[in-house]
Amino acid sequence: MTAVLTQKRSMGHQQIAYYSGLLDPIMKGPYPCQQALTTAAFAVQKSTTIVIGSPLTLYVEHVVFAILQKNKSTLTTQRVSGYEVILSIPSLQAVQYHTVNPATFFAHPVSDDEQVHDGATYTLEEESKVGEDPIPGSTLLFVDGSSFIDQETGSRHSGAAIVKAEQQGSFDTLQIVSQIPLPSHFSAQASELVAIIEVLQQAEGLEATIYSDSAYVTTTVHSSIHKWKRRGFPKPDGFPVMHKDLLVQLIKASR
Repeated sequence: MTAVLTQKRSMGHQQIAYYSGLLDPIMKGPYPCQQALTTAAFAVQKSTTIVIGSPLTLYVEHVVFAILQKNKSTLTTQRVSGYEVILSIPSLQAVQYHTVNPATFFAHPVSDDEQVHDGATYTLEEESKVGEDPIPGSTLLFVDGSSFIDQETGSRHSGAAIVKAEQQGSFDTLQIVSQIPLPSHFSAQASELVAIIEVLQQAEGLEATIYSDSAYVTTTVHSSIHKWKRRGFPKPDGFPVMHKDLLVQLIKASR
């Protein structure tokens, strides 16, 4: 992250302070637009000791306020609240700026394939071939994973299953495709991951619409794994996320 604080003079803008810092491991995962939001908040916060409430104009290539509103679901509540506090000061004005600004001289070089884009709607083209909309006429597959404790014996049972729906006349018939017994230490979330990994592997090369009742699986497939592919698998405390090995398998299966 780089930023330059300047003051307008008769001959142009005079540099007053230079700021630089490293993105934390969590923000190495999001898209460049979200990283620009982090950099904007960093710059405003750093400049407060000099600006002290005076009018401040933030020149940035991205529409940071729109990005903040559009990406609340992909950032933690704590992070969003912090950005809102920093960027909502009355004396701050943000201006989208595509010409050369001093901070760009300290940033990484721009590659030939980078393009100007609308940060409020921009998304990266991911390697994943898993979409979010049902495919008309495709094979219908349902997945589920579970883990429960037998109240009589006290033992835990874990497993996953895949079911295929086939239309017979005006009715759908269900056919069990896979029943997967899992080690007893597998949690419900781990079992759900096994189910989605297995169905993606079996559906390779086919057009299939996959249904899961797990919010964890849906969020992981369509959002979280894209961030983890970019930043690795650390949590804010530096330790790996839960089910890292399964998530690595899921990334491979979703390509």
